[in-house]
Amino acid sequence: MSDKDIQTLLTLINHRQDRLASACKDIADWIDSQGDLPAAGKIRETLRAVEADEVLVKRTLTTLSLDRPLPRFRH
Repeated sequence: MSDKDIQTLLTLINHRQDRLASACKDIADWIDSQGDLPAAGKIRETLRAVEADEVLVKRTLTTLSLDRPLPRFRH
């Protein structure tokens, strides 16, 4: 797999995570509006952990460079 393929894949994974988090927020809001505050709170608590990792993920993606080879592992 080329460096470009890896960067593309990581970017796709990040975008999918963003969309899933957004969908979960919508679900939590709907559950909250139905009166089940504990369930909505559990979803929001889990999302806070995902959001805490977001900065690291985005920083890692922006530091990837196609002109810098990735380390090769020895067999």
